[in-house]
Amino acid sequence: MKNISSGRFYNKLYGKKEHYPWKGQVELTYRCNLNCVHCYCKGIEEYASRCTPNTGNQELTTREWEEILDEIHKQGCLWLCFTGGEPLLRDDFLEIYSYAKKKGFVITIFTNGLLLTGKIVDYLEKSPPESIEITLNGITEPVYERITQVKGSFKRVMSVIKELTVRKLPLILKSNCLKQNKDEIVRIKAFTDKLLGKPHEMKATPISRGKGNKTWRFKYDPMIYARLNGDTTPCDYRLSPGELLESKKSDPEIWQEYERGLCGKFPDLGRDKEFLYRCNAWFTQFFINPYGRLKFCQFSEKFSVDLKKQPFREGFYNVFPQLLNEKFKTGSKCKDCSLRPICYHCPARAFLETGDEEAPVPYFCELAKATAEQMGVKLLNC
Repeated sequence: MKNISSGRFYNKLYGKKEHYPWKGQVELTYRCNLNCVHCYCKGIEEYASRCTPNTGNQELTTREWEEILDEIHKQGCLWLCFTGGEPLLRDDFLEIYSYAKKKGFVITIFTNGLLLTGKIVDYLEKSPPESIEITLNGITEPVYERITQVKGSFKRVMSVIKELTVRKLPLILKSNCLKQNKDEIVRIKAFTDKLLGKPHEMKATPISRGKGNKTWRFKYDPMIYARLNGDTTPCDYRLSPGELLESKKSDPEIWQEYERGLCGKFPDLGRDKEFLYRCNAWFTQFFINPYGRLKFCQFSEKFSVDLKKQPFREGFYNVFPQLLNEKFKTGSKCKDCSLRPICYHCPARAFLETGDEEAPVPYFCELAKATAEQMGVKLLNC
């Protein structure tokens, strides 16, 4: 049999235009040991209990997760991300993780890092995931803990990061862009570059960023969203388009990557503008929440199914595609907007922020206009 690199294998999967569930994100719990000001799942347990009174917010058992892993493996899922909340709050995390590893999944762990105890690190060293992604939203204690709102969390996370580095576990550090840490994003990247190495050529994976096979050990997320329960408090911490631009300009590599993305024409939506949904992520990926709800998007409950009552295959292949038939029912400005192809607006995000999935979100409008202006400037030199 001819062997091919994992990078080429992932590229083949990305290139296949086939409705196929090869990538899944599993939210093991919404609970967390931090209290981050911008967290989009804060308060969701109480909200879920009100929305689904018959099931409440009862997390799946170990056995129920194993049954789901069996099913998604049978359906061809290859890459799995364990996230939360904080997934390590589950007492059975290692049981679920080891079960998934034995099934052959390529695994990424999203964590705040604080619960990576000696026992867990020892196990991960013997049976490592594809990557461990730790959110580091500050490089100084005051900034980090202003966001996490937990005293002592900075010293703990820095200790864990050091330990993982010594053990040579596959670590990635990432940051959310917030008003509280806007002056530290570049410093966090510089810390990461020094600790883990600058971006370099290596195998392409679902965590790769940039063009070709360049892999980054630092990732930043410029977008902050309303909470799943409709609380818009996190939106207060967003950076303005101007602040985001200045943040990107402050690091040559980040700016180079951003400019590369600007050099091109507006993408084609590929579908008639009457249709509401333009996202095609559901085509190859899925989300499962702590209560066993299979979703096409972590921000939406529409077109979802309860895996305790319906099989995965039914939800992924028959329910998800129903979103293709959804059309605008109002005279929303978004429908005819020329900037729609480069806008962060989507029905799910709009609903969380406004209560109306067709309503424009002023912040997204402002950001799209700023991006279009930058594209115009860049195209003159492309």
